[in-house]
Amino acid sequence: MTVETLPPIIVQFETPASAVDAWAALTDPALVAEWFTDATPVGAVGDPYRLDFGDGSVVEGVIRAVERGHSFAYTWAWVDADPPTETLVKWTVEPLPDGSGRVTLIHDGWLEAGADAATRADHEGYWTGYLEDLAALLAEDD
Repeated sequence: MTVETLPPIIVQFETPASAVDAWAALTDPALVAEWFTDATPVGAVGDPYRLDFGDGSVVEGVIRAVERGHSFAYTWAWVDADPPTETLVKWTVEPLPDGSGRVTLIHDGWLEAGADAATRADHEGYWTGYLEDLAALLAEDD
């Protein structure tokens, strides 16, 4: 018997922007709105985190880890999903030796959430597009 697996979504890119600027683009709600959607500020572990895509499309979660300037993680659950599924999103920003930065997104927990391959694939497509927008925004600011 084989065990089905749904690997994490991993999207990574290098940017000419500094890690400080990349961190701000991921955590400052005004900047997040420029490439992604309306977001609450990143608080402390245990604080709620909400993304509002408009038209009733809302993701709610809880901050699970924060290392200011470097990484944060939060649970991800569509408010109107039936059945509800909760996955985990983690962002990491790394400074590179030349002063530029690397941004990594890992969205995991698909199988544990009861999600199927189609749901995971949909999210991968959306994340790829959003991170292309983020990379373009960071390249403009450099």
